Amino acid sequence: MHCSDEAEKVRTELTRDERAAVADVRASLELDPHRGDPRPGYDPDVEERVVRLTTEQTRGHGVSVLYRYHRDMDAVLVTWLIVGP
Repeated sequence: MHCSDEAEKVRTELTRDERAAVADVRASLELDPHRGDPRPGYDPDVEERVVRLTTEQTRGHGVSVLYRYHRDMDAVLVTWLIVGP
């Protein structure tokens, strides 16, 4: 599993608990890359999805983990981490 440069930058700015919650999502995507809500995408071979973490899950801010799953490559790329209230 890989993260885009943008997602990696945001990840380093998260609190320890927020990083742990995001790490749990990343690990779970290796087992189930269809987790989260689908998002419209432009490539038919790629699923774009989002997993939204609540403040209770992160013990901090809510965090949305946006990722792409490529079926043919069986690969996940975390494209964005969006931190919200």
